[in-house]
Amino acid sequence: MANLKRNLGFWRAYATATGLVVAGSTMVSLGNGFGTIGPAFIVAAFIAMIISILIALSYAELSSILPGTGMIGDYTSVAMGRFLAIIAVLGGYLVLMVTVGPLETMTASVAIEYLFPSVNTLVVSLVLLSIFLVINLLGVEIFGSIQLAVVLILMLGTAGLGVFGLLDIGTINPAIVSEFNPFGWPTVFQALAMGLWLFIGIEYVIPLGDEVKKPEKTIPKAMICGLLTIFVVDMLFGFALTRHMDLATLSASATPQIDGAIAIFGNMGGMIMSVLTLLAAVSTINASFAAVPRMFYGLARQGLLPKAFKYIHPKFRTPSFGIIFVFLLFSLPLFILESTITVFTTLLLSASVTWLITYIIAQVNVLILRKRYPNIERPFKAPFTPVIQIIGIAFCVYMIVTIHPDPTMKGTIYTVAFSLLLCIAAYAFIWLKYKKLPLFTPIALEDMRQLKVDSESPVENLKTEVISVAASEKGW
Repeated sequence: MANLKRNLGFWRAYATATGLVVAGSTMVSLGNGFGTIGPAFIVAAFIAMIISILIALSYAELSSILPGTGMIGDYTSVAMGRFLAIIAVLGGYLVLMVTVGPLETMTASVAIEYLFPSVNTLVVSLVLLSIFLVINLLGVEIFGSIQLAVVLILMLGTAGLGVFGLLDIGTINPAIVSEFNPFGWPTVFQALAMGLWLFIGIEYVIPLGDEVKKPEKTIPKAMICGLLTIFVVDMLFGFALTRHMDLATLSASATPQIDGAIAIFGNMGGMIMSVLTLLAAVSTINASFAAVPRMFYGLARQGLLPKAFKYIHPKFRTPSFGIIFVFLLFSLPLFILESTITVFTTLLLSASVTWLITYIIAQVNVLILRKRYPNIERPFKAPFTPVIQIIGIAFCVYMIVTIHPDPTMKGTIYTVAFSLLLCIAAYAFIWLKYKKLPLFTPIALEDMRQLKVDSESPVENLKTEVISVAASEKGW
C-alpha cells in the first residue's frame, strides 16, 4: 500500500474547497432563489454564508485533530461511535452522489446542448464523466491544476457578467426595477436552506488533508476565503438577473442562469453562460471524484466499508476503487432521471436535509471532543466555542424544518431524504453486527490516530485487521 502525496498549496486547496460549491446546481438555485424571493434573497444568502463559516470553523478544528481522508467519519467514530460515523459520511455524501451528482451532469449536458443543439446529451454526459474518471485516477497533482484553472475562470467570468449587467454595459434591453422584498420577510427566512446550497460542500477540501501543505493553516483559510468570494460573485450575478429579467420567469426557469444571461446580453450572453455552466458542472464533478472516494477510504480503513474502498493504486497513489464507484453513482441515474425543475428541486433539497444532519453531527463532535479531550493539541481551534456550534446547530435544525414552504413538496422532500437515511441506517446496523463491532462506543482518539498511521504502512492490510480484532475484543 502506498501513501498519499502532499502536493497541494493554498490556491489548489482553495480551488478544491470552492470546486463543489460553485456548481451547475448552484447556478440554478441562485437564479431560482432570486426569482422566488426577489433581491431580498441576498439576506438569506448572507445569513447562510455566516452559518457556513461557523460550520467551516468546526470542521477546521476537527481536521486539525484528525487530518486526512477519513474526515467526518473519523471525527464521529471518536466522538459518538461507528454507527453515527457511517450515517454522517454516507448520509451527507453518498446521498449527494446519488441525487445531485447526476443533476450536475445533466446541467452540463443542457449547457452543451445550447451550444451544439444536435448533440446527444447522454453520450456527452458519459464522455464527460469518463474524462474526469481518468483524471482523478492519475493523481491529485493533475486534479489540482485543472481544478484551479476551472474555478478561476468560472469565478471571474460570472463576476464579470454580473458587473456588466449591473452597469448596463453591453446589455440589449432597458433595466427593470424589481421590488426588494415583494413576498415578505417570512419567505426570506424560509429560503435559508436554498441560500445554504450556494455554499454547501466547502468542507470538500478536508479529505485531501493528507495531500495539503500545512493543512492546519491552509484548510481553514481556503474554506473561509472560498465562502466570501462565492458570496460576492453570486450576489453580483444574482442582482444582475433581477435587473433584467422578470421574477416570475426567473423562478420558473429550469436554466435561469442561461435564460437570464440571454435576457441581459442576448445570444452571446447565453453562449458565455453556457460555457460557465459547463465549467461549474465540471468543477463539481472533478471535486466530487477527488473528495468523496477519500471519505469512503477513511470508512474502509476503520472496517466500516468493504476492503476494496481502501485500495490505493501503487503507482498513482489514488483511491482507485472509490473513484470508480463514484463514477458509477454519477452515471447510472442518468438512464432513469428526467431533468425538470420539480425533480431538480426535490433532489437538491432532499440532499440538503441529509447534508444538514451531517453538519449537525460535525458540530456536536466538536463539543464532545472539547469535553472528552480538553488538553490535546489543536493546531486550529475554533473561536467562541461552544457558542458558534450552538448557533450552527440551531440554524441547521431550522433549515430542515423550513426546507420548503409548500407542505406537499416538503412531504416529498422528507420522504426521499429519510428513506435514503433509513437505508443507510439499516446498512450500518447490519454491517456492524456482521463485523461484531459496537454501534455507539467511541473509538479512543489515540487508537484512531494509530489506525491512520498503520493504514499508510506497507503492511496496511495485516495491521488494520489486527487493530480491528483488538478493538472488537476490547469492546471499543
